[in-house]
Amino acid sequence: MRKLILQFLIVINLITYISFYLNFAEPIVHFTFVSILLSILYIAIVAIIKKLDLKQNQIIGLIAIGILFRIILFPIEPIASDDVYRYIWDGKVQANGINPYTYAPTDEALKHLHSEMLPSKINYPDMKTIYPPYSQWMFLISYLIAGEEIWGIKLLLLLSEISTIILIFFSLRNFKAEEKYSLIYALSPLPILQFFIDAHVDGFGITLLSLFFYFISKNKLLYGYFTLGFSIASKLITIMIYPFLLKGRSIRNFLSVIIVPIVTVALLYLSYSINGFPFESLFIFAQKWYSNGAIFTLFQKIFSDNFIARLTSLSLFFVSFVWLYISGKSFKEKIFLIFVLFF
Repeated sequence: MRKLILQFLIVINLITYISFYLNFAEPIVHFTFVSILLSILYIAIVAIIKKLDLKQNQIIGLIAIGILFRIILFPIEPIASDDVYRYIWDGKVQANGINPYTYAPTDEALKHLHSEMLPSKINYPDMKTIYPPYSQWMFLISYLIAGEEIWGIKLLLLLSEISTIILIFFSLRNFKAEEKYSLIYALSPLPILQFFIDAHVDGFGITLLSLFFYFISKNKLLYGYFTLGFSIASKLITIMIYPFLLKGRSIRNFLSVIIVPIVTVALLYLSYSINGFPFESLFIFAQKWYSNGAIFTLFQKIFSDNFIARLTSLSLFFVSFVWLYISGKSFKEKIFLIFVLFF
């Protein structure tokens, strides 16, 4: 009975993803409705998967369906975010031999690169790029493949997502956990919608983070630390993992944890630091950032002041971080909880 219900829910998911091909007067309203519906369906799917005893071929079949959902959304234009145009612009700038951290898109020095689409569709066009070096590599590859077309980014994201799911599958096996739990990611609507409609860059960082955990599961620690450096250079929030790696290590291992990721990150940033400052826009955004998290929103309403809301949120996160660090929880539990606390 549970398998029949699962099949029914998968079909509803399929129809819901296909609905993006319909012409709606307000795409963002449709996007919001679909996000809520798919989230409800997802909770039911996960609950059923936890109860089912799935064979390996059934797991692989469901993974293939998750990949199919991603491919279905491939042609859909961005709806909830215009960040992808910055990605394309950064790739274009690099393809023309220019450091993306040197000039803002509207700078006169880049006027010869302006087109009908760019930089008019870029948000904050008067600011230099905020995205880290590894992401910049992806932007360059995307531009070399597809020019100013969005499908270049989506193609790289598809390859990244397939890699992520495979890495999760084998990491679970190495950790002696049930492989069916790879479906929790494979069928999650969050990466499917965020990466294959709005083409968010986070997909690249998740792949590197998954590779890090795969190496940890194989006890190939040096490779893991090296990959962690790349992950930080793709999505800076990955640095939250760092302190948990330091705890309880031998002196040799402790030094490896410190040196390998730091040197990796430093080398990746070095090539972009010769005639540019990669952290300029990051520092500007850090002074005025807003979060859509429930805790931050609550503090924002209570204090009616962004600075106080930020300070309170960060203080609460720091206290939670310290508590988690000194707790007796396993490394895997700590990593899971720190990301839950952050978001």
